[in-house]
Amino acid sequence: MVTIEELKKFKVFEGLTDAELENISEIARKEEYEAGKRIFDEKSQAAHLYTVLKGKVEIKMSADKGRELMRLDMVGPGEIFGWSSVTEPYTLTAAAWTMEKTELLVFNGEVLRDLFKKNNHIGYKVMMRVASVISSRLRSLSQKFVNSL
Repeated sequence: MVTIEELKKFKVFEGLTDAELENISEIARKEEYEAGKRIFDEKSQAAHLYTVLKGKVEIKMSADKGRELMRLDMVGPGEIFGWSSVTEPYTLTAAAWTMEKTELLVFNGEVLRDLFKKNNHIGYKVMMRVASVISSRLRSLSQKFVNSL
């Protein structure tokens, strides 16, 4: 069981009331992964939103064919990844691998989107935080690209 106190550790749920967090906790589950485990593949269907309780996850993307996956980001405690599960077209843009033993809170994207439709105020608050994460990662990648020129 995922507690409200655990959900309060994540910025993505900041500003939600305990009652709203209770709705979210009902659809969350915990998963544990050993180091070096793939969580999902690039270009696959985005089924889940993930939040990191403990550990680290590396986000990687393929470059040219035959080349090794390139590291885009590293996600740690309090952060989210797999946001493609709540944004169209629901296709993952990168792969995710654990860097060490990792504990995640996992949310089925379809169930989460359904909750957002039924409770627009929850959806608005969470999606504003998701948009902030997307924007931050895009700025970071843009800066890395410009610096590589």
